[in-house]
Amino acid sequence: MDACWQSIGIQGDRSCRELRAHIHCRNCPTFKDAARAFLDRSPEADYIDEVTGLNTNMSGGGQAGEGGAPVMIFRLGEEWHALPVRVIDHIHPPSPVRKVPHRLKAGFRGLAAIDGQIELCMSLHAVLDIESNAGERNDASRRWLMLKMGGERWIAPVDEVKGVARVHRAQLQPLAATLERSPDPACTGVFQSDGLRVSLLAPDPLLRRFRASLT
Repeated sequence: MDACWQSIGIQGDRSCRELRAHIHCRNCPTFKDAARAFLDRSPEADYIDEVTGLNTNMSGGGQAGEGGAPVMIFRLGEEWHALPVRVIDHIHPPSPVRKVPHRLKAGFRGLAAIDGQIELCMSLHAVLDIESNAGERNDASRRWLMLKMGGERWIAPVDEVKGVARVHRAQLQPLAATLERSPDPACTGVFQSDGLRVSLLAPDPLLRRFRASLT
């Protein structure tokens, strides 16, 4: 995909002849076509294998090692959550997000350029129904998790990253009865870490919620 907006567009030297007519790249048909192609592209060849193996360690019944399974702990609003580190590609500082026309679901924030690549930016707050207290904490603590799930990369902004911990399945406490009755709960259990109550998220249902936010 030719990311012309980064070279001759609003993020580049602004030499594009179309800028005079469209003012900003996001108004240009080329940018809209690129966004549509990105969202509609075919999954990678290893998609089925990727999805099948999403929960092998923690949420799919697989056995963790003697030291427990490593998870990344992060904060959303006032709540602490964790994901298996195997689905976290890397952590990135926040960047500008460009909204995509006619994509109105709250779970999809838009597109962002990371290391020269266009990535889908999702909202964990929205897909998990968590209130965002954006004005109550220092913006400097916010980070983007680059998740790799279902053969795709997903940006998931979080309010704070605490770090990596190891969790044994025996440490997991059961969910509240109301959450257990949910047809597709995103949380597999709760554990304690350094005095914090942390909800362990399962990648598979989280992936389904991400995908539903794009339709």
